[in-house]
Amino acid sequence: MVRIGVVSDIHGDYQTLAALVRRLQPLDLLIHAGDGATEIERLSRYFPAVLLRAVIGNCDFPAFLGLPYPKEIFFSLAGWKIFLTHGHLYGVKADLERIRAQGRRLGADLIIFGHTHLPVYEKEGDIMLFNPGSLSTVRCYKQPSYGLLEVTPQSINGQILYVE
Repeated sequence: MVRIGVVSDIHGDYQTLAALVRRLQPLDLLIHAGDGATEIERLSRYFPAVLLRAVIGNCDFPAFLGLPYPKEIFFSLAGWKIFLTHGHLYGVKADLERIRAQGRRLGADLIIFGHTHLPVYEKEGDIMLFNPGSLSTVRCYKQPSYGLLEVTPQSINGQILYVE
């Protein structure tokens, strides 16, 4: 089993991110779905053992100045195909149809995204959509949230959790 922490939309709240990563150990992977690239870069210096996959979001202006994160990543894990993007390029604040269509074009089993600051965990047909919400105490809608995924060759199980 691969244990994955999923965060997005950190928006400057490094302290919440660092505390969460400490609490979630051991993690096999941390996935960041954008808007917090500078915090993720800082985290990678203080937690070098944490394996990381990250994309930039629409508010990651410092990322455009040389941080090493792409806008999208498509990768495989335990036999599953995963599409990771922030979501702003697919209009996810309006609806999820364009991001779902892109996932189908890519052959994704799981789409991880952010941008809306609202958690989503749903499966439609053969594609699972997963948005951890916002980890920012200022930008979340009710309570800061994050995701936890457990991936095996047979299944992907996820949950949305809230920062206390």
